[in-house]
Amino acid sequence: MQSLHSRKTQEPALSWTPESLLEMAPADALVKVAPLMAHGRDKWVESADLWPDAKEAEPLPGVVRTDVVLAVAASRIEVPMADFVASLQGRPGLPACYADGAGNMQHSFSFLQSQLSGFPSLGESLIFNRTDMWLGGQTVSTLHFDNYENLFVQLVGEKEFLLCPPGDTDHLVDGRLRKAYATWEKSGGGEGASSTSGTFSRTSGGLSTEAVMNYAAYDLDDPPAEYADDAAKLRRTVVTVRAGEVLYLPFAWWHQVRATPGPSGLCASAAAFFAPFFVRLQPRSLSTTGPMLRDRYAR
Repeated sequence: MQSLHSRKTQEPALSWTPESLLEMAPADALVKVAPLMAHGRDKWVESADLWPDAKEAEPLPGVVRTDVVLAVAASRIEVPMADFVASLQGRPGLPACYADGAGNMQHSFSFLQSQLSGFPSLGESLIFNRTDMWLGGQTVSTLHFDNYENLFVQLVGEKEFLLCPPGDTDHLVDGRLRKAYATWEKSGGGEGASSTSGTFSRTSGGLSTEAVMNYAAYDLDDPPAEYADDAAKLRRTVVTVRAGEVLYLPFAWWHQVRATPGPSGLCASAAAFFAPFFVRLQPRSLSTTGPMLRDRYAR
């Protein structure tokens, strides 16, 4: 694990604010963002009993525990850029919204590409895949790992990474987790976005057929009794990445990320993803990770 704290950039992006983002966007720009509940988390493990018809859902290969799901704060929604900026400013109309990667630099936020000078020179020896943006306020990304090499650049505000090495995987994975997507819908009356509100809901339609194994099986901050011993064995490292700094996050490193926005209320990050030196190949039916993530290979 390497933190490139000495790299300070002259990126125009270091001075972004919600207002400047709106000024750079095309007048009719629509962006896809994820509505967040009050706790600011993007995903978390919760009881399947909270989801209608979960017990009747068709079993998914690799899922060991059918009594829990990996809840996703809400399915992404498409909104005018002005509404997204209003949410960053804390104005009424939308809940806190998060532009949370997923190829968004190629689609919703392509107008920001000219503001970035490219990935850090360290990436020249890697095989480039894509760049993603993270734009939000106070958010928490739940403990997970990615199937990429990642050069993570903090632009505005700061992010605290809680890191665990790949060798801790056996203490974090307990089969695959079914994803369940909450929905956010506008409600209320009045004219204009500022007079609307909305509600989050869990519906049977949110129970997906996706089953993932790259998210922790429990809440790292409050592990249930059956996972307490595993949580105690985790080899945790905490790194704070500030504006203008770069963190190299190798393939399969577990990370939980807490965002602290700058004075403007914005926390902005960019991640350059690269092909991993080792490729994870495993059937969807498996309920355990491959040997590359086991402790003897990852130390």
